Amino acid sequence: MSASPLRLWLDLARAGNFPSVWSNVLASLVLSAPVVGTWPTFNLLLLAALAGSLAYAGGTTLNDAFDADFDRQHRPERAIPRGLIARSTVAGVGTLQLAAGLSLLVFLGASSLAAAGLAATILLYDWLHKRWSGSVLLMAGCRVMLAVTLATLPGQTMGPAFVAWLVALFVYIVVLSLLARREYHPGAPTQKLGEIVRKMLAFIPFVDALALLATTALIPAVCCAAAVPLGKWAQRKAASS
Repeated sequence: MSASPLRLWLDLARAGNFPSVWSNVLASLVLSAPVVGTWPTFNLLLLAALAGSLAYAGGTTLNDAFDADFDRQHRPERAIPRGLIARSTVAGVGTLQLAAGLSLLVFLGASSLAAAGLAATILLYDWLHKRWSGSVLLMAGCRVMLAVTLATLPGQTMGPAFVAWLVALFVYIVVLSLLARREYHPGAPTQKLGEIVRKMLAFIPFVDALALLATTALIPAVCCAAAVPLGKWAQRKAASS
């Protein structure tokens, strides 16, 4: 039985990882607040989470457009190799998603230069990640640049707690990405590695929660920790890698 159109687009957007994006957004706003630990307004949190989700969806959807030739050989179960969606359509929708997410960030008051840096990092990763092993740095850089862009919103600041969290998040994503690259090595235990990668993706919010706990932001930390089981549930409903 073929998947529904909605499920196909959610898979292209790697919607199974959206909870970790929301957790990153919350941690970014709380850790870059003038008084660390201060909650953002509900409207700001909602719109920032939407912007982050759109940027993430755009990046991953474009990733499938960039990787179509590779996927025909190594991931034939994906939508483009199966002929379910045209490569040009995927590229167009991904571009619109990314542009919408970045535009919303700028509309909220984020630095246009930081937003452009986020776009460049995403596009460079999509273009290079199958060609350059060092692209794991760009993968981590995508999450970091989203956080940095949010920290340029009016009233936000990049203090020591924020920077320390960025370093921890960057290292975690690099390790995760290195494991993900090993899935395609000849003789690698693909299924086992895939399961480890999915678990690590779901546990990204745990990094956020620990950083927030270190600043005594208890309630935001609990919210980020709650994104771990939410992420595991989301991974059962849509793709995460």
